[in-house]
Amino acid sequence: MGKYILLFMYLAVSILLFVLNMGLFTTTLDFDLGFGTYKLLPFFVLQIFGGLVLGIFALVDYMKDLKRELKIVELNKKVMLLEKDIEIASLKQLDRNTTAHTQIEASETAIVIEK
Repeated sequence: MGKYILLFMYLAVSILLFVLNMGLFTTTLDFDLGFGTYKLLPFFVLQIFGGLVLGIFALVDYMKDLKRELKIVELNKKVMLLEKDIEIASLKQLDRNTTAHTQIEASETAIVIEK
């Protein structure tokens, strides 16, 4: 919401200008485009064009944010998998140490029994 304050400010200023200068925005001018003459509202078209540019800017910015968030989620999943792998490896190492220690105790017990 805070990131798109520029878009909201543009909209507010455009509405304010339209309300205060309605005669300016409703003035039609003839435009010769080479293949015909058309009547247009130049200031209204200019405001619409500016709004579209800012809207496209907001959309592109949103897409960048979405890509960054998806990358963060992907990296968090990767970190969780690596942490699980480390935990499994440490448990296996602990199990090996425990098994080796048990075997050493068993062999020491066998030696004591033989004596």
